[in-house]
Amino acid sequence: MKKSIKTIIIAALALAGTLAVTGCGSTRVEDPRGKVAEAPKDEIDKVVVVDWTDRTMGEISAPTWLKNMTRGNSDTFKEQWNIQADRVVKYSRATGKTEAIAQALSRAGFAYTQATELNQKVIGRVGQGLNDVGQLEALFVAASETKADMTGLREEASFFQKVRRTNAETGAKTEEYIYYTIYSMSKETWDALCKKYLMDVMGGANLETETQKKIGALFSEMKADADKKDAQKYEEEKRAYDAQMARLETERTKAIEQTATAKLNAEEAKAKQAAAEADLLASYLM
Repeated sequence: MKKSIKTIIIAALALAGTLAVTGCGSTRVEDPRGKVAEAPKDEIDKVVVVDWTDRTMGEISAPTWLKNMTRGNSDTFKEQWNIQADRVVKYSRATGKTEAIAQALSRAGFAYTQATELNQKVIGRVGQGLNDVGQLEALFVAASETKADMTGLREEASFFQKVRRTNAETGAKTEEYIYYTIYSMSKETWDALCKKYLMDVMGGANLETETQKKIGALFSEMKADADKKDAQKYEEEKRAYDAQMARLETERTKAIEQTATAKLNAEEAKAKQAAAEADLLASYLM
């Protein structure tokens, strides 16, 4: 009985703690993820959107569906644009000096955008298990050079923003256009794209069988990952990818330095040998 009473008291305290955090509208719940230091406002460029799609019809410069989509969640877009829930929605973004240039780059770069996303998944996940830098580099090259064959697409919408940036240091103003093109495809099309991409990567040069198995194991996960529902998961993938690239670059720099040192040592040894031979020859002539 005492044990039951103790359990109830602990549960009640836990509930009270939860209500203390969430019950008051003025109480802020802290983000558990790590904070990054931000520069003071006077050191940050001022960026404003001065024009955008359908501004004259009451559309806002950063609609919710667009903000959600940049985090990989297309549910809001599907709902507002009446897109079937089982279709996969992706977008491409590009910048340019004019709206036409940004639009052309956005549409032309869609396949590259998708290949980059798939590349990030492969390197970020498989790369974590590779200790050999040469193998990681081979994987990176194979994943980067593999193309995304985008077929079966349907363009659903587009959105532009004209952005003005004021340099915090000089006060100089520049303007550019950002253009978003949104496409949808059937789930079968996305599955086929993932399968072909991974098969092409596994056919890349210098990939060991064990690495190929790890890439193959990604297929079901990438199929289910068509729309990233969790922004934190996306950030974790990005951090893993960046860490692998930093590691690869560090090791590459180290290898270059070692090669340069070895070359210098070889040249010094050669010079010493030549000097010794010259001294030996001089001793015969004396």
